[in-house]
Amino acid sequence: MGRWQPLRSDLPAEVVRLVRELRQYVDRCELNTETVAAKTGYSRSSWLRYLNGRRLPPWPAVAGLGRLAQADAEYLRVLWESAAHAWTPTGQTGGTGPATALRRPAVRAADPATSVTSVTGPAPEGKRRPRSKPTGPRAGVLSAVAAVCSLLAAILLARPWDTGADAGRPPDGVPAGAPGWPWPLRSAVDGAAAACRSAGCRGLDPYRERCDRDSVAVHRLRAYGRVLTLRYSPTCLASWAEVETPAGTVGLRITTNRGDEQVAARGGAYTAMVGSGPDAARATVVVAGHQLGVARYDSWIDAVTGSV
Repeated sequence: MGRWQPLRSDLPAEVVRLVRELRQYVDRCELNTETVAAKTGYSRSSWLRYLNGRRLPPWPAVAGLGRLAQADAEYLRVLWESAAHAWTPTGQTGGTGPATALRRPAVRAADPATSVTSVTGPAPEGKRRPRSKPTGPRAGVLSAVAAVCSLLAAILLARPWDTGADAGRPPDGVPAGAPGWPWPLRSAVDGAAAACRSAGCRGLDPYRERCDRDSVAVHRLRAYGRVLTLRYSPTCLASWAEVETPAGTVGLRITTNRGDEQVAARGGAYTAMVGSGPDAARATVVVAGHQLGVARYDSWIDAVTGSV
């Protein structure tokens, strides 16, 4: 839809994957942030931050959007958990970036009023001049900084995330059967590439086969409060029909010029796939006594007489 802002270059790759996936869900469902907010229970301002990479969305918000898009919940949970592992508090508060939180602790310049007292000139004969000590709050600041640096050094040297202690064990809360951390992440194209292709997709669910992940809307028709869409996956080489707000519809189907046809159940939101490109397919649905139809370069509305 061309409305998304470019993501910050310092966002971790795992966060970028999650945000792009969520943006695709919003586009696929033709939603706006007000609708997403109303249907998920999270405010519009929160979704603007989530979808622009300024804050990590909580899992319930991600799951809610996934349900609207009929997404694979387990796959989505894997994306979210990996993004959560890569996220840092700096990214949540809109600082300089998630990756900078452990790079350099901020240390203020010394305040002349509380800096170490300088001593000049030789000590009196036979006496050792005592070492000067930090005064007042400065001593506390230096101690705190030293403690933080020591802790960070210990963490970086130990690298607990590389010890393999958590290998094979998913973090708490992931779905049963999820692989252990670190999870192999798949891009949208990778997900589609692992699915069926062409004639092998005939009669299969486009979302279960993940052919939707690179799909495009070939043509849309809006009428009678519905949106009929002819969709095509370049990776799966297959097409299917969809209708938004499927309640009250009947006869949602996709047909090809070779006689192949797939019909959704009454009130269904989408059909199974046909192994055909968009040039040879057309989608139709009946609503309010009219048949809506779309092909690649055409659309129509016809009155329906008799039963469908």
